[in-house]
Order: sequence, then structure tokens, then C-alpha cells
Amino acid sequence: MSSTGLLDGRTALITGGARGIGFAVATAYAAQGARVILVDLDAKAIADAAARIPRAEPLVLDVTDETATEAAFEALAARGRAPDVVVANAGILHLALATETPLERFEAVNAVNLTGAFLTARAGARRMGAGGRIIFTSSLFGIRGGAQNVAYSASKFAVVGMMQCMAAELAPKGIGVNAVAPGQIQTEMIEKLVADRLAMGLPDPRERLIARIPWGRMGAPEELAGTYVFLASRLSDYLTGQTIVVDGGWQVG
Repeated sequence: MSSTGLLDGRTALITGGARGIGFAVATAYAAQGARVILVDLDAKAIADAAARIPRAEPLVLDVTDETATEAAFEALAARGRAPDVVVANAGILHLALATETPLERFEAVNAVNLTGAFLTARAGARRMGAGGRIIFTSSLFGIRGGAQNVAYSASKFAVVGMMQCMAAELAPKGIGVNAVAPGQIQTEMIEKLVADRLAMGLPDPRERLIARIPWGRMGAPEELAGTYVFLASRLSDYLTGQTIVVDGGWQVG
């Protein structure tokens, strides 16, 4: 029986694919017929993740390294595996007051979240034909600011602006460019945020966060995956330059 997946015949590359949102997206893409390339800097983590997904292969890559990123995409193209879909998802977090954020930490967060997303998206766009898709992971904190979150929020606001610029430039080539802005999703990043706040002597934020969400709970990475599938598929053919917020109603709560 022939497959009828929404992503049949597509190759998708997902950065930050070893865990959390990236892994959930890769799993959903494979279930819809895509071949997936999982990217992460942690060689063991990405190999373990790829082993759990059909038709997946791991790619160890530092997305902040321009030369390595271009070389990796060129090698994929030479093998006939140039991605039709690129999900620029890799991200890190540093929690601190703006007045106490060291420059090196601010730059490190932006190097991964912004520069890494740019290099990944640019490399994909250079080798992508009509029907291609570039999807950025921004954040609710790329739509509105948040205390103790200056580096992360700055990077995610910038991702939205970059997405809009690339959407305008690539639309004539038939390439759709959009972003997803997750709200409070139960990932290792949230766990780190909680640990960092506790270390700063601040209260555990989870009860306050959940009280703000009309859905009444944090989301799971798997609950975001359908939005990424939609944006990668033909269902979104006339959609570009948009940021889709998936936050359980946080903004209206």
C-alpha cells in the first residue's frame, strides 16, 4: 500500500534535534513520510535520537560555525540529500537580570539562537528549490519581553525579523519562510529556567506560569509538532512571513 504522508518524498533537516521540540518535530516528520536529518553538537545524544526515528540520520554540527555549516549542506547536496525543509530550532538560554548579564553570555546565546539560525537557514536557502520550506523556532519571548531573559528574548525577537526578511526575499523562488513561537513547553530548557531561578533565590515560577495559561498546563513538545508539519507541507503553500504562536492561550489569558 502506498504511503499518504503529508511529507512523502521530503528531506527535512532539524537543528537542536536531539531532544525537546526538535526531536518531537523530527518524529512527527518521519511519521508523515519525511527522511530526517537530526543536527546537534552532542554526538552521542544525536546518534541516540536518530536511532529512535525511522529513516533518520544524525549530523554533528556546530551551527555557529559558518564554514562547517556550509560544508555540511554542500555534502548533503552532493549526496542528493539537500533538505527540502530546514527547521532552525537550536537554542540555548541564560537567565539573569540585564544589568547582571555578562557580555560573553549575551553573545553566546545570540550566537546559537540568532547567528546559528541565520547560517542554517541561509545554507538551506542556497540549495533549496521551489516548494522548499524554512521554519524558525522563535518564542513567546520573541513576541513580548520577560524579566531576567534579556539575551534569549533579544535573540528570539531578532529571529522573527530575520524570518520576515527572508520570507520577502525567497517568496519569488517559491520558498516559504515562517516561524513558530512556542509558549511554556515542558522541555529541558524550562527545567533549566526553574533551576536557574531557584539558584538566584527566586521562587519556583511554574505555578505562576501555569496560572496564566487558559489551557491550565504547560504544553508538551509533541503538541507543537503538528504546527511544524503544517508549515512543512503543501497545506501551507500560500503562507509565508508569519509567526504562529502556540502557547495554550497565554497571550489571551
